Amino acid sequence: MEEKDFKHKINIKVRFSDLDALRHVNNAAYLSFLEEARIAYFNDVFEVPKDSLNFGVIIARIEIDYITPILLGDELEILTRVTKIGNKSTDVDHLIIIKCENKSIQAAAAVTKLVSFDYHNQKSVPVPESIKEKIKTFEGNLL
Repeated sequence: MEEKDFKHKINIKVRFSDLDALRHVNNAAYLSFLEEARIAYFNDVFEVPKDSLNFGVIIARIEIDYITPILLGDELEILTRVTKIGNKSTDVDHLIIIKCENKSIQAAAAVTKLVSFDYHNQKSVPVPESIKEKIKTFEGNLL
């Protein structure tokens, strides 16, 4: 994964509450960073209000490669893209980048598998065509 392959990003500043006893970002905080990035991505791509959390998906899997420790006060860019849309699932890639004095340091890479889900009937459902089209339009030839 390379930065140039991503069209969506958010910025996050590391807070004291993100740290563990060893004074670097706790692994659980990475999940929160990814969650914020996914919500922002889907709000932007689908042009829904920022307070809307109705995405009709559940997380089936998250895989994170930790590359460089993140420390208190680091300025982060979280890059997000959809790389695969299946019948019922979607793969979302993330890069977590530390921005430091005009350079970028890759801190982590992650893949999240989302499954389209009908909460009322408690079962997986096909990814709606309208969702596929909006993602394809946003991602263009990268998908």
